[in-house]
Formats: sequence, C-alpha cells, structure tokens
Amino acid sequence: MKICFVGPANSSHIVKWCNWFLKKGHKVSVISFTPGEIDGVDMHLIDLKVDAGGSDFGKIKYMFTGKQIKKIIDEIKPDIINAHYATSYGVALALSGVKDYVLSVWGADIYDFPKKSPLHKFLLKLSLRKASHLFSTSRAMADEASKYTDKRFEITPFGVDMNLFNPDKRTRGRDEDFIIGTVKALSDKYGIADILKAVSIIKKEGNVPVKVRIAGKGPQEDEYRKMAQDLGISDIVTWLGFISQEEAAAEWANMDVAIIPSTLESESFGVSAVEAEACGTAVVISDIPGLMEATKPGKSSVVVKRNNYEEIARAVEKLYFDEDLRNSLASEGLKYAGEKYELNYCFSNIEKIFSNLLGRESK
Repeated sequence: MKICFVGPANSSHIVKWCNWFLKKGHKVSVISFTPGEIDGVDMHLIDLKVDAGGSDFGKIKYMFTGKQIKKIIDEIKPDIINAHYATSYGVALALSGVKDYVLSVWGADIYDFPKKSPLHKFLLKLSLRKASHLFSTSRAMADEASKYTDKRFEITPFGVDMNLFNPDKRTRGRDEDFIIGTVKALSDKYGIADILKAVSIIKKEGNVPVKVRIAGKGPQEDEYRKMAQDLGISDIVTWLGFISQEEAAAEWANMDVAIIPSTLESESFGVSAVEAEACGTAVVISDIPGLMEATKPGKSSVVVKRNNYEEIARAVEKLYFDEDLRNSLASEGLKYAGEKYELNYCFSNIEKIFSNLLGRESK
C-alpha cells in the first residue's frame, strides 16, 4: 500500500505509525506542518511556523493549506490517506477537497477543543463529517466524539512494543526501598502534585520506606521541585528529566508501583499505564475512562478518585504491605497488555482495516 499520513512529523506517535508500516513493506509519506525527519519516509513540509502549543489564532493558518495538501496528495496518489488530530490536520483536509480519507482523533481535539466556543464546535463537526472513516485510540474517546457525529469509529489503540517494555528490563534486586514513580510531562493535568502530596503523607506516617522517581519535563517543573522542598520530601524524590523510550522501559520495570493519576478526561488512552503493565509493574491510576480502559480495574490496577492524593497514599501503603496483591496486579497487567495492546497486534489490526477500506473503495 501507499499510505500518506497527514500529521505532525515530530510526534512520537506519528513516527511509530510510520516505522511499523515501513517495516511491513508499505510506501509511506507524511504531510506535516512541523519539521521532522523519519528514515525511509517521503516527507512533505508545509512550514507555517506555528508551534503546536500556540494560540488558536496562530493556528488559523492551518485552514488555508487545503490547496497545498491537495496538490501534494494528487502528486503522491496514495492508496490510503490518514489524517491525525481532528481540529488541525482534520480541518485542513476537510477544506481541501480531498475525498476518501481516514481521520484519527487524538484527545484534546475531542475533549477540549469543541468546548471553547460555538465556532470550535462547528469546526470539529465539520472535520468529523468530511472524513470517510473515523479512528479513535479508545472506546471512551469514541463515546465522547459521538456527541459530534453519528458515524462509527474503529478503535485503534496505541500499541506498546513489548520487545522494549517488558519485565526483563528490571535490574533491581531485593532491597529495602519501595520505589514508586511516573513517566509523564510535568503538568498538573497528569497529577504530579498529587503524587508529591501523597508521598508527604506516607513519609510523615513513617510506615513505608518510599522513594520516588519522576521522569519528564514540563512547564511546572520548578513549581514541583519547590513543592517537594516545602513538603520536606526532596531527599526521597529523584527528578530524571526527559528520558528516552529505552530509559522509560527501565524505569517502569524497576518500580514497585507505577502511579498515573491524571486529572483530565482528555487523557484519551493510558499509554503510560500499558507500558507499566507490560513491564510487569503494579499500577495505580485515577478514575479517568481512558486510563481505566488501558487496565483491568481491580485486576491489574488500583483505581483512585482523580485529584485525591490521600487515596493515592492509601493505595501505595496497601500495596507495600500486601505483596501478594502487588504481584497479582503485576501478573494480570502483563497478561492484559500482551493480549490487547501489544504493538504488532494493534498495528496488524489497523493494516487489516486499511486493506478492507481499499477493497470497499475499489468496488
């Protein structure tokens, strides 16, 4: 197949899609508004000089790229066109005149964007209406998106490479420390402050020899470091900064408990939770639908109420004292990740969907 992805070339998710389909022998092109290089991919940059995190006013430039996108697609003549992110690339394609394409929704485009104004809601509806086929990384997000369209969604979760994320990455022997942590951007929407507050409670009670490892960069890093100092837990918190996927696999595997307490519905699918499960690590998550879908609540994860650091503290303490429960969660999580979210399983399913779409369109 000749596949053209229309999305941000500097996104790790787009890179993952491209690399998998390249390895399967497909010809892959990318049309992107942001610079990026992916070995083996035919890259087409429409450089708008707009940061992905910029203002909606700046991103209005996306809406005027339709002719450029259509010209590139007419030259490439791909079998499959797959736009990623409904309210930027999706809107651009909706206004381009291109027919027969797949739209993958990501998260904030469904949960946040349409709530900003009637215009934002209109643009999302337009994007969903113009696409021939719709993909969602989770059933929870598909349900949310169904508020804006009557179309059916194919569920295409982000797969996890279990050759990389697996229990063999654990290098720790038995020691006295009880290591918890997370690998997420340093932002309140990922509940970092709740982790710190929970650890403060645990340390004061003095029953658990807890140590914390937090990997990631983000806008609130300085705030969190100061919070750790103010809470008196700086001596047991290690800040790792941005780490590679290989390093993330080692971190998850060497934790006793992974903490993923996101606070926003726009956590559309819990990739981090699946990575931790794949590493054979017990998981504590908040009650976000996308996170609960990525685990088996009560079987591979302990679920706490979002924005509730006291529940996080109680969950960590329970898992420290109940090793059998911790091991059971880890075992169930490893099994669940392998059965539902292994990378090749997920992408092979997408490949079949693409092939089926070609069969329908050729009739």
